[in-house]
Amino acid sequence: MKLFIVAGEPSGDMHATELVHALKAKSPDIDVYSAGGPELAACSTQVADLASLAVTGFLEVISYLPTIIRMFNHIVAEVEKIDPDVVVFTDYPDFNFRLAKRLAKPGRKLVYFISPQLWAWRKGRLKLVKKFIDKMLVIFPFEEAFYRENGVEAAFVGNPLVNTIPAMKEISAGDAPRRILLLPGSRTKEVKSNLPTMCDAKLRMEGRIDAEFSVLKHPSLDPALFECAHEAGIRVFEGNPHQEFQSTDLAIACSGTVTFELALSGVPTVVLYRMSPVTYHIAKTLVRVDAISIPNLILKHHVFPELIQDAASPEGIAEEALSILNNPERLAEIRQELARFRTLVKAFDADYAAREVFSLVET
Repeated sequence: MKLFIVAGEPSGDMHATELVHALKAKSPDIDVYSAGGPELAACSTQVADLASLAVTGFLEVISYLPTIIRMFNHIVAEVEKIDPDVVVFTDYPDFNFRLAKRLAKPGRKLVYFISPQLWAWRKGRLKLVKKFIDKMLVIFPFEEAFYRENGVEAAFVGNPLVNTIPAMKEISAGDAPRRILLLPGSRTKEVKSNLPTMCDAKLRMEGRIDAEFSVLKHPSLDPALFECAHEAGIRVFEGNPHQEFQSTDLAIACSGTVTFELALSGVPTVVLYRMSPVTYHIAKTLVRVDAISIPNLILKHHVFPELIQDAASPEGIAEEALSILNNPERLAEIRQELARFRTLVKAFDADYAAREVFSLVET
């Protein structure tokens, strides 16, 4: 059996590698080829290095487009020479959906691992999934039902983050200063949009609660972006955020994967989501879910308060944070729901995912 696997981002490269190890454990004779990063390269025959395509932002993508097109065409040519029995696409939807259309052929099975958020928006892509993808390997429990209800074969294989993030933290002593963690995002645009507002919220909370504030800086970001945090007396640090979560009483976070990580760690969180006015009005017509954070979607109600657009003001952030930390009953309810959250998600089961892949070629 020959298998080709694609992973275009560092996290996808890591998760795809775990799947490859499980595939090889079940079938040592399998030939695995890849287009991905360094971890996949170490356990497969790599035909394209996609780590070089890790660009973000509209202008950056446009300037890099000729390179992306050349890489895309190179991968298509290599796959046709290899002629694998199965192709596995990992996350990276804009690239992978186009690739799936080019690589689909009779007798070749296509698998998608780590679903794009089609249940939230861009449901038009469901037509592509139904036409080209033989099986979805999904990492959130509600995704399996979503795809099956829409006529797509799917298997909930667990979430890789559950394997690595420690269980719920201990509750801080009531008489200690509360530790509040600011998570403005990992991209320049996100930090510029969120951090000044977060810093202003911190200043509005002074004198109303005994608290210490920290902000996580992604190593790739310009330190100058965090000058407002220094001016507001906020500690700026780089490092393992999961360790920091263990001593955090409350987080104020830009919406994204980090809210899932915070829920796993048992950290009450105020979620912010801000974008340009034009983008916001377009998004309102496209988004089809009642919550923007994964924990709220899984728990089916707003355990994490969500402050969207104008509501994500310094006043709104400060009032929401204080209403949690100064209300023992509300804090206890949130912690109880986060304990339930941990029971609803499961660790990534690479062996099960491998069995699901092999089932496509055994039938």
